[in-house]
Amino acid sequence: MNFGIIGLGNIANKFAKTLNEMNEKLYAVASRDINKAKEFKEKYNSLKYYGSYNELLNDPNIQIVYIATPNNMHYINSLEALKCGKNVICEKPFTPNPNEAIELYQYARAHNLFIMEALWIEFLPLYKKLDELLNNNIIGDIKDINVSYGFDTNDIRKKRKFDSNLAGGALLDIGIYNLAFIDMIAKSELLGFNSKYELNEYNTDNYSEIYLDYSNGIKAKCITSIGKEIKREAYINGTLGTIYIPDFQQATSFTIIKEDRKTYEFPFEINGFEYQIREAIYCIKNGYSEAITYNSSKSINLMKLLYDIRMSWNMKFSFE
Repeated sequence: MNFGIIGLGNIANKFAKTLNEMNEKLYAVASRDINKAKEFKEKYNSLKYYGSYNELLNDPNIQIVYIATPNNMHYINSLEALKCGKNVICEKPFTPNPNEAIELYQYARAHNLFIMEALWIEFLPLYKKLDELLNNNIIGDIKDINVSYGFDTNDIRKKRKFDSNLAGGALLDIGIYNLAFIDMIAKSELLGFNSKYELNEYNTDNYSEIYLDYSNGIKAKCITSIGKEIKREAYINGTLGTIYIPDFQQATSFTIIKEDRKTYEFPFEINGFEYQIREAIYCIKNGYSEAITYNSSKSINLMKLLYDIRMSWNMKFSFE
């Protein structure tokens, strides 16, 4: 299957590297900087490179496009790709608001195309085993979930991460992983949330603590920060024990803590991106308009939660 990539930042490098190691065809890459596109082509051995996104989208040989542009561009770039007849994998967060997400999924469905939000933790093999064990009540009834993720960064990168024009802030950048993880485990209707938060001079968030209540009685807490190192880890506490995941975002192991401890290991074949790519290829070949593992309903619900949290903070982006 011929892949194209638009937006050639750090995450696109990881995606291209994964394609190469999977022996999938990276057909073309595009950047608004033609020199950057050429360098990327040479690094990852794509057949073509373009100095505009439209040139790539209008290349008839490309079957699927990976969109790795800034957050504020995801909706329009995805829609343009769909209108050019391309299947789409779009980086997270899918869109800044749920209505745009709904529109994209509806358009893909109506035009027999595939679209998927690239929230890669949803596809990791570890979570299939974890789900199986939780369904078998390995730690009894789940009482609460605690998850945290924070990192510091330099001034130049920090400004980009926080830029309201780019739909920046910690919540959409990494808080999305925290909330997706909680949703995967809680599997219940969200009754409500409350939070503590800090906004910066860009009117985006540096730090937050979000507390969530679910209809099955589970309570969850997630801590998110850019500008502060916070250990990336998760705890699931049940009536019979605890499950600890040392790096839930790039999860390759978890430990069940009861009378004793048992650790399960799930090393990546490549780097973890291969599982979402593999599912996208399978779904396209079999005529699906959305992913099986992480479908439109889950994606839209997550976009709605992110939006509702932002609105509760009065954190509107400059373009809203």
